Amino acid sequence: MIPHAPILAIFLPLFAAFLMPIIGILSRKRGVNHAREWVAIAAVLAELVIVGSMLSEVLSGQIILYKLGNWDPPWGIALVIDGLGLFAALIVSGISALIVGYSFVSMEKDTGLDQYYTLLMLMLAGMMGVVLTGDVFNLYVFFEIMSIAAYALVAFRRNWQSIEAGLKYLIIGSLGTSFIILGVAFLYGLAGSLNIAHLAQNLPFLPATTLILPLGLFVIGLGIKIAMVPLHMWMPDAYQAAPPPVAALFSGATATVGLYAMLRVVYMLFGAFGIGAMLAGLGLVTMVLGALMALVQRDLKRLLAYSSISQIGYVLAGVGLGTTLGIQGGLFHLLNNAIYKTMLFMIAGTVVYRVGTSNMDKLGGLWKNMPVTGALFGVGALAISGVPPLNGFASKWTIYMAGVEAGQGGHWPGYAITVIALITSALTLAYFLKAFSNIFLGQRPGHLADVKESPRSMMFPIMLLGVLCVVFGILPQIGIDLVRPAQEALMNSGGYISAGLGGM
Repeated sequence: MIPHAPILAIFLPLFAAFLMPIIGILSRKRGVNHAREWVAIAAVLAELVIVGSMLSEVLSGQIILYKLGNWDPPWGIALVIDGLGLFAALIVSGISALIVGYSFVSMEKDTGLDQYYTLLMLMLAGMMGVVLTGDVFNLYVFFEIMSIAAYALVAFRRNWQSIEAGLKYLIIGSLGTSFIILGVAFLYGLAGSLNIAHLAQNLPFLPATTLILPLGLFVIGLGIKIAMVPLHMWMPDAYQAAPPPVAALFSGATATVGLYAMLRVVYMLFGAFGIGAMLAGLGLVTMVLGALMALVQRDLKRLLAYSSISQIGYVLAGVGLGTTLGIQGGLFHLLNNAIYKTMLFMIAGTVVYRVGTSNMDKLGGLWKNMPVTGALFGVGALAISGVPPLNGFASKWTIYMAGVEAGQGGHWPGYAITVIALITSALTLAYFLKAFSNIFLGQRPGHLADVKESPRSMMFPIMLLGVLCVVFGILPQIGIDLVRPAQEALMNSGGYISAGLGGM
């Protein structure tokens, strides 16, 4: 492991955010092009190396404890990296690296790119802080850092639509973080600690009735962050108005961070009180309503936003089953969702880059002009719909089987999860077939006759994600092996508690 890797993973993007405006000013004075972009790419690649350096320790069964100021937990601030935290950190750093590379060309027509890359780096720092911190107060602080950057990125283009969406996201998102800090305050009042390991050790000994309020506060607050139905109202507008790279980052990385926090706080701290059924129920509602809303959309980015809501439901339903197979399927689907949703939003960005709109009523016949883009969209659409032999099928099949297994074990709602998940997959296939037909088939409008494929620098990350869709579908064991440390960490909190308290 690189020395001080946990704190470097947070400090590096913060430092890069500080540098971006300075680099922008200096490069303009000296006539140097793209200096800011290259520094951003170097920063995210270094971030990926730093996070990856912690892999060997975690895969060997260790849990990394990094004490700030050498104060022992639970009173000192600590970063705790187990299989679940590193799993989320790898997704966040990997997706962020692809997004920065994709932004190089896709954002070249925009102004204010000093602010854009500053906000991207600030958001990366916040996301890394959420998944690495060992206490609930700093989880809230890093959520605020991440969220403030996200609000500004949604409104980045400063037109009426983006400002309205940014304000809506700001108001609803601030409400979510308010619920989170209230939950933190109640937990501190009940347990006298903010350390996650200390809370996980002591909350099971408290009366269940005293935990109803903090549990509800965290479910609502984090539910807003992940756009869980019925707390999803900010997401469609935000994803539609945000620049395509930002929407891709939200769907791939930010959603992962929110789901991580839901699992770490709600499932780990309150799991002893049987909240699995609640998570599964909320997941089913989110899954179905997200798909039904996607079915009637006429804008591609808005369709993808509702699709993101629906896919979150699969993760919650799988983990909510509480079985080994269910948790494995939920986490595997979390990984796959990050892959194909990032890919699909990037494809939407390439379409907008070439034709200037994501309104599907104004598109058609683009297969003749953009066959590679069309083929990659087809791969992503089939993957998210759960069609074999792609990665979405592998994780959804695991969730289906987990539901059947639970049903056979006497837990009859497991059958309902399988049936509803299958129906939702059929709905997903239906609205993606409609989208593919509207964009790439049919009559091509005359003004689109000269449209061509997007630049290679935009297509490369999409192709890479498409390859992962195929590899994790044909060889699902690779994905399952990647998920296993996170699964074991979530199912066995004893190791986290011991490490998070410094072996106390």
